[in-house]
Amino acid sequence: MKANSFFSLVPSGHAAEDHLLAYEQHLAERNGTLDVDSGFEIRDARMDDFASLPGTFERPVDSVKINRSYAGENVTGLTEEEVAILAFAKINAGEAYGVEITTQARAKLHARDEPICRVEKVLGHEETYHTRLLLGVTQHFENLDLEDGWKPPLPLKVLIFALAKSPPAMFHPILLGAEVSGVFLFNWLLERTHLLFPNNPEIRESMEQRLIEILIDEVGHIAFNRIAVSDTGVKLARPLANQVTKAQDQMNPEVLALGFTEDERQGIATFDYEMLPQEVRDAAFFV
Repeated sequence: MKANSFFSLVPSGHAAEDHLLAYEQHLAERNGTLDVDSGFEIRDARMDDFASLPGTFERPVDSVKINRSYAGENVTGLTEEEVAILAFAKINAGEAYGVEITTQARAKLHARDEPICRVEKVLGHEETYHTRLLLGVTQHFENLDLEDGWKPPLPLKVLIFALAKSPPAMFHPILLGAEVSGVFLFNWLLERTHLLFPNNPEIRESMEQRLIEILIDEVGHIAFNRIAVSDTGVKLARPLANQVTKAQDQMNPEVLALGFTEDERQGIATFDYEMLPQEVRDAAFFV
């Protein structure tokens, strides 16, 4: 297995401890100090930059249709731009749902002052910024008010239940597979976004910057889960990633409408670290 691979042998013993401390330092430099009530100082400043990104869509979007689809209705006649908004919004909702459930389930662990516990607590807070980044694309569309109608699809509920209720030995292998699948999806969506909004390059650039920011974080999350599992756990990650990716037709049908077909989803079988953009690999923490 290649050294720079999501599925290579994991560090162990003192090497794993050193990598955890290095990752903790990386997180502090990237995010700033964590305040559990207000967030990260550096990350918050970067979020202000995202909130000020220019770009306004030149045509009105159908807010009623978007909200009906967001709530789970089978809505037809959506434009490609409206489907893209929904894809970002629904992935956001799924991330927020997963973070809320798993954070509650592992609250006692996060209270412990050990490197692995401290890092996992920080990563949970990082995920909350991902939801804001994804939902932030709605700022480019006038008169779009996204209501609170989203409901978690069954495959997502099963996955999050498995994470929340799994024994410690299975939590990180399951999460590792889910994270690899998530990075595969975000990377595909980044490539697809290059073709969206041909008449609104500022909106396209905003979407791309948000996805790159998330990918940089998520590569670190994969590295963390690799450190936290055994070699056996890493071997489970590939088939688990395959299964999560297959479920995208139910979890994120809007992504399928953008072209994430069965043929595209088959790419998870060979997807790996080196397929990510250089910009992501240069900024991410990975071991």
